[in-house]
Amino acid sequence: MVVALFLVACVSGKDFEQGVLKLNEINSKYKTTMETYPDTEEKMSAMIDEMSKLKDSTANSKPFIYVLNYRILNLEAEKLYSESQKYGPAGTTTSGFACKPRPLILESADLRQKSALKAFEAVDILRKFVNEYPKESSSLGFSEKNALFLNATFYEIEKQAKGDISLINSLCPENKTLEFYRQEFKSKGLMSDEEISKIGYSDAVIAWKKERGYN
Repeated sequence: MVVALFLVACVSGKDFEQGVLKLNEINSKYKTTMETYPDTEEKMSAMIDEMSKLKDSTANSKPFIYVLNYRILNLEAEKLYSESQKYGPAGTTTSGFACKPRPLILESADLRQKSALKAFEAVDILRKFVNEYPKESSSLGFSEKNALFLNATFYEIEKQAKGDISLINSLCPENKTLEFYRQEFKSKGLMSDEEISKIGYSDAVIAWKKERGYN
């Protein structure tokens, strides 16, 4: 029995080491480490795809599956956060805001919340990995500090997103924002008076974003 357990442990250790080698090859290909990310969303997507394929083909090493799941979730969180920044300062209330960018702020905040949820999943997995496999986690430079830092970072991101949603819904509801859109369409001669009077919020958002080059 002791010999059998020893052999299982050896096989599991080799599976972990081989898995990490393959994962490091992917990191090297995209010029990243376990804690950094590619510089474009396209590269992030490609990296996630490669890691997902590795997950499907890898040996059944529980500690390595923890590492792989953590890395995938962390990348997904970063990709969603990157997408949330496409509108720049117009996508947040941090430096002040107006009502017309309401859809930009809500879209950005939604992506930031989704990003935080992915990050919190990654934190949970990292904590399990560190607690259950201290030797393997130490070999990769992971500790509870990594989990705490990631959690704190995305806690602030989620907090800001919730604040943006609350503020914009309170001060810039749809009906108020629609009136601002109608005034702009009229002043710029973008629509007839009849079209302006009939347009609803959703269609007005589409028209406003198109006119501002956000589509």
